[in-house]
Amino acid sequence: PLLEETIGANFERTVARRKKDAKRRLEEAEEAQVRKPPPPLRLNVALSAAGAGGRMVVVRDLVVEERVSLPVLDIVAGEHLLITGPNGSGKSTLLGVISGRVKPTSGEVQVSARHVEELTQDPQFGDLRRRVSDVYLESVGELLATQVPLRDLGLVHPRDLNRPVGALSVGQRRRLDLAIAIATGPDLLLLDEPTNHISLTLAGELEEAIGITPGTIVVASHDRWLRRRWSGPEHRLVP
Repeated sequence: PLLEETIGANFERTVARRKKDAKRRLEEAEEAQVRKPPPPLRLNVALSAAGAGGRMVVVRDLVVEERVSLPVLDIVAGEHLLITGPNGSGKSTLLGVISGRVKPTSGEVQVSARHVEELTQDPQFGDLRRRVSDVYLESVGELLATQVPLRDLGLVHPRDLNRPVGALSVGQRRRLDLAIAIATGPDLLLLDEPTNHISLTLAGELEEAIGITPGTIVVASHDRWLRRRWSGPEHRLVP
């Protein structure tokens, strides 16, 4: 009987030890497991709203001294126009003139768009200590921020909503700038080098979004990838 009791006790200790080891291995595996990645961001909205018909932009004999010279340019409502040209040819300046940010030296510029939004290469957000969500709210207004939540636009990751704008990368700031612009529903959207500082995935999504957008879009770019894939009209500036 003593031998049987000893064997039984040893068996019970062995089973208990194995159970304990199995539990420990399970806990370690659960702790070390690769967490399921968050769903990727995806831009899936139109970039601008449809406006009235006719010519949206009319440019005649435009001169901005030492920056751009353009005899004629007409942009029709709903048109998606690519502005190309080497560095220094005045692509950014032209967008600035159309948006009203840059004052021409001479010439005529008529813009009939109801609402114009320009995305520059270096977005300015003022106080960089403000949270991303607060910048969006203050930029678009409480009503639009409720109707078009920032997290639904597929441009800013939910984990970044409470970060200060100053902590964002250049690419993330451009995403926020684009989100603010498209939330306001412009009928004329001006994009300056939109593929700079963004992933190839977002660049492809941006291309798709441009394709389904009913509003007028003017893109200034010297990106070869974008130029090869562009299917709309193109206007080349010369220095």
